[in-house]
Amino acid sequence: MSWVQAGAELRAQEGDEVFDEEADEMKLLQNDWKKSMEKRVKEGYLDGMEAGKENSLQSGFNSGYKLGVNLLMPCGEIRGTLSALITWCQIHDSHPSICKQLGELLTSVVQCEDNVVKRLSSIYQISHPSDLSSALEDMDFTSGTKESNEGSCNLGPDCCVNKDSFPTSLHRCRTTQQISDVLKHELVQILRDAIAIAQQNNLPSDFLTSLHSLETKHAGF
Repeated sequence: MSWVQAGAELRAQEGDEVFDEEADEMKLLQNDWKKSMEKRVKEGYLDGMEAGKENSLQSGFNSGYKLGVNLLMPCGEIRGTLSALITWCQIHDSHPSICKQLGELLTSVVQCEDNVVKRLSSIYQISHPSDLSSALEDMDFTSGTKESNEGSCNLGPDCCVNKDSFPTSLHRCRTTQQISDVLKHELVQILRDAIAIAQQNNLPSDFLTSLHSLETKHAGF
């Protein structure tokens, strides 16, 4: 009977080896699955981060574009009207001094645009996309006050509007509302100077009407 017992023990050992092999294979499969899932989770996390950054940048671009358009559109309208008036004067051989005066006003408008863009850039410097949302909230036209710095506007909405030059007044501004107030004051003065030139030199009434309309429109924008 010893040979029967020996055969049984051999089969038992073989069976244990089979189970051990299956267990090892199962463990390998589980490890592979775990690694695969960890990789997918990591990839998903990275994809989510990239998508979040892209969304933040796009939102920032949209808000910044809207801000720039709202703030600088009046400059474009006035620039276009002055350019048309200068062209008319050149075609109709008006006195050179008229074109020179209007050209100086046109240059002033262009300088206003450049100074406003530079001021906005210096106020809202963004070092990282994650800072974009908070910075854009500050760029609202109805934004609240920031901490006052030396020489900054802190006496109300019209404190920047004074006898100083436009760049000097603009430099004291700390919010887009203050920038808008200073820009409005400067553009209205440019329009009034253009109206005076048009009236003194009997330029076409259509241009005079357009200038008056712009003055009325932008005195309250």
